[in-house]
Amino acid sequence: MRDNQLKAVHPSDLKSLLKSLGIYNSVCDNKETCFFCHNVIAEDTISAVFPFENSVCFCCGNPSCCNTLIDLESEEDDCG
Repeated sequence: MRDNQLKAVHPSDLKSLLKSLGIYNSVCDNKETCFFCHNVIAEDTISAVFPFENSVCFCCGNPSCCNTLIDLESEEDDCG
């Protein structure tokens, strides 16, 4: 997963994406959390999957988390 890449994934392809990143089992086992609010992520609550500091991170569907992700991307664009 490269920085500064935004890709849309159809819900039917999400499982394949998570498997390709090696994180499908940890999502299914409730071991992954939202980067922002730290709520447990489930396959049906993933709003975004993004790289941050060499890790695969998640954003849940909470509007405040999604807005924070957008703000984070904007800050990175301003710095880079």
